[in-house]
Amino acid sequence: MKPMEVNAEPLTLFGAPVGMWTGKIRSYLRKQGIPYVERFPSDPVFEREVIPAVKRFINPVIRLADGTLVQDTADIIDHFETTGNIRFSVYPETPLQRIVAMALDLYGGEGLVRAAMHYRWSYRAQNESFLRHEFGLSYRAAAMPQAQIDAQLDLFMGYLNAYLPKFGINPTTQPAIEAAYESLLSALDAHFRKVPYLLGGLPTLADFGLIANFYAHLGRDPYPAQQMKLSAPSVYRWTERMMASDADMPEFPQATQVLLPEDAIPETLGPVLQCMAADYLPELRMMVRCTDEWLAKQPPIDSGAPVTSKPSARVLTRGRFVLRGAELESMVAPYTLTRLQRVTDTYASLSEVEQRRVADYFSSHGLAELLTLKAQRRVERKDYLEVWG
Repeated sequence: MKPMEVNAEPLTLFGAPVGMWTGKIRSYLRKQGIPYVERFPSDPVFEREVIPAVKRFINPVIRLADGTLVQDTADIIDHFETTGNIRFSVYPETPLQRIVAMALDLYGGEGLVRAAMHYRWSYRAQNESFLRHEFGLSYRAAAMPQAQIDAQLDLFMGYLNAYLPKFGINPTTQPAIEAAYESLLSALDAHFRKVPYLLGGLPTLADFGLIANFYAHLGRDPYPAQQMKLSAPSVYRWTERMMASDADMPEFPQATQVLLPEDAIPETLGPVLQCMAADYLPELRMMVRCTDEWLAKQPPIDSGAPVTSKPSARVLTRGRFVLRGAELESMVAPYTLTRLQRVTDTYASLSEVEQRRVADYFSSHGLAELLTLKAQRRVERKDYLEVWG
């Protein structure tokens, strides 16, 4: 890592320790040595300036020293990657490593949300005291009286808990959801016993994608954190490493802060990709199919039109898919397609020789379809919202 130039004025990160995607950006800022001050969404600046600008209550959002707002974890990371004032790029330079990193960013950031929500809210009794403390921090920062805090917590936590059926989480599907997660935990634990980060001695998009759900929910809430510590301690150690401002890998004294040479992928990463193929590819396939079916029923839609009727709505329709023998009905979120498009766009930009090599590797792990899976219409990001391409 190169030394970081310390800015005179730190940026503001609006988010909270309890939030999954804030954890992703907090990790990135620390690894890149970018100074920041974190503020809760209850901060008056967030309510006065941020929400009107981004058109919905959503975080994380960063506010630069000049007042510029950047929302969405991918956009925030790309902002700093573009300016170049960072210690290292999280985008691998070589084609296979780059697409693997993007695929795991998709898997970690989007494909593990169901497991994160399940282990937080299905085990609410085990997590309740901790969650009330953590969600209450934002209200306490706003100097709200305790009785009012308790009332707000009842409402807000109940609202979040109600998302379980929207993700297809119920007593019938819980065994399949937990089996899929436990398989991934086992594969990741075996990997992190050998390698400090997913692609070598340096974190990439892959690591920042996975830390979103593996930190705030799965690695911090009492019930799943205890499970991770007992069954996958090397994964828990990686969550600590990802929150450190340095490389934090003394257990790998021979490791250097670089990716593997010659576009190589660690052999231990194969089982992780196989988990993605078995347990997330069917859902992605469903999202593409249901998006196309929804579009076929609509009148012509202009490019640039919002994908949903109002900014706060992030779900287009619902669809069914099978996870480990259990049928789930879940939300189709157009935002997920923007992350999938990064994989397919990058693959399409490769030379024929590079495509063949990437396709051979993905095929060997059951993921070849991911490289070309796309909806009939693109989904883009414009003015903080998802719009049709």
